[in-house]
Amino acid sequence: MGGREMDLIQRDGFWWPADDEWCWKVIHQEVPDVDAAVAYATGRDVAVQAGGNVGVWAAHLAKLFAAVDTVEPVAANYECLTRNVPSNVRHAKAVFGEAPGRIAMNTVSGNAGAHYIAPGSNGSVPVLTIDSLDLDACDLICLDVEGYEPLALRGAEQTIRKFRPAILIEEKGLSEQYYGIPRGTAENWVLGLGLGYSIQEKRRADVILSVG
Repeated sequence: MGGREMDLIQRDGFWWPADDEWCWKVIHQEVPDVDAAVAYATGRDVAVQAGGNVGVWAAHLAKLFAAVDTVEPVAANYECLTRNVPSNVRHAKAVFGEAPGRIAMNTVSGNAGAHYIAPGSNGSVPVLTIDSLDLDACDLICLDVEGYEPLALRGAEQTIRKFRPAILIEEKGLSEQYYGIPRGTAENWVLGLGLGYSIQEKRRADVILSVG
C-alpha cells in the first residue's frame, strides 16, 4: 500500500488521512453543488473530476455516470481514494494541467482538501492534460483544484470542443493568490471559446457552465 495503516482512519464510511481535521467534516455538504452541475449534463457516460481528494466526489459521481476519471497528487489522499472508489472510477496519482510535465505540491497541515500546486515548481508529481485521456465521451468536467482551474481547463480544450460537457469550477480567488491569475479567468476562458456556453448557476464558491 502507498500509506501505512496507522496513518489512515475511517470516517462516515470513507478512509481519510488520520491527520485531517477539517475536510472530512465539510466535504459531504458540497455534494449538492456537484448534483446541481450533473443536472446540466446531457449524458451519463463519462465525468472528469479533480482534485480527487479521498474520492468522496468521484464515488458519488460513479453512481451517476458509467465511468469517472479523476486524479489526486498527494500520497495519503490517493491511498484513501484507491480504497474508497468503485471499479468504474479510473484514477492516477497526478494533477490535471495545461501541458504534460512534473510539479511539486504544497501540503496544508490538518486539511486534506487544501493542498495546492507549488507555483513554478518542478517535482515528482506528473501533470496530465484532460485531452490526453482521449475520451470517447465527456458529459461533465468538475474541477476543485485550489486555484489551478484555469490551467486544467486549458489542457481540456479539445475535449470541451468535441463534447461540450457541463462544467463545474471552484472560484474563490485562489488562482490569483497562488498563481497571479485574476479571479474569473477560468469561467471567462470557457465563455470565450465561442461554443455557446453560459453561466447557469453560482453556488457558494462554485460556477456551473453549460451550452444552451
